[in-house]
Amino acid sequence: MSEQNPTRVRIRWGWFVACILLGLLGILAGMSLAPDANKAAYVSGVLGGVGTTLLLIGVVVLLERRIVDTAARVLRNAAEEAQERADQEMRSQMSDLEARLAKLWTTETTTAEDAVRRQEMTRRLTDEFTKRVVDEAAEDYGR
Repeated sequence: MSEQNPTRVRIRWGWFVACILLGLLGILAGMSLAPDANKAAYVSGVLGGVGTTLLLIGVVVLLERRIVDTAARVLRNAAEEAQERADQEMRSQMSDLEARLAKLWTTETTTAEDAVRRQEMTRRLTDEFTKRVVDEAAEDYGR
């Protein structure tokens, strides 16, 4: 399994800056409404709230990143396993076809009629094999 670089997350800077500005405006509005005697208590309460918010955001971002990375890894592993099973099944079917064709052509040809019959049988076997593979692929992709 090869580790691929995760796609970069696109930061929406307008949204980010707008949130910061609105937050600062809210803090300043609250400070202007607070009585002069309680301004120190207001500032300490705001700083405590900001600290708590930043802590929670950090934890949420960390958990979200781990959840997304884990989900992506699980999906990638499942896809690789499914591809491996499909490849193994295809190899098995090819081996079966090769064995049947080899058995058909190893018997001695006595007449030109037998050679024509074997060619027709080979064409029929390969057509059946191709149809089966295409039908199975169509079922898999149709899900």
